[in-house]
Amino acid sequence: MKKLLLFLVISIASISFADEKINSDSAIDNWSLISDSRLITRGETVWGHQFGFMKDLRACDSDILLISWSTDISEGKLKEFEGKDAYIHLNIDGELLEEELEFTLMFAGPLDSMEIGYFGAIVKSESFIEKLKQSSRIELTFLKPANLLNILDIKTDYFNTEGLNKSYSLLDNSCPI
Repeated sequence: MKKLLLFLVISIASISFADEKINSDSAIDNWSLISDSRLITRGETVWGHQFGFMKDLRACDSDILLISWSTDISEGKLKEFEGKDAYIHLNIDGELLEEELEFTLMFAGPLDSMEIGYFGAIVKSESFIEKLKQSSRIELTFLKPANLLNILDIKTDYFNTEGLNKSYSLLDNSCPI
């Protein structure tokens, strides 16, 4: 688990949220390719919330799910959760997954009057990825830990995932064959 955590910290730390460059030529439907390494869609409740995938050349056989989440009320407290896990329910097209997903807060920092956190999880289940590729809408809800929930002003957001099946190949192509 420590190697996974270190890998995610290095990968996500190399991506600066302050100077994201969206490659609009590579965007398909509601998905955007950012810095040639992340594929994201934006939240319906909060446009700044992101859900998506990341590929890393050092781990092309793994999919990394990313969530970017902001909060107005944390007053710097979100940073205290770096390296800790958050548990999230995922509802795919009206079907609530039985198991909670475990995401690690890799990085948190201020942006204007907010604090933004990047959460990551490595997913090795091809069937789960295929289910996401075929979906049209997902709902993410933070469940625990309670002290994290206390500083998140919005705990649930929705993401339009239509077009993921086509857009996903942008990441697949970034890895050598």
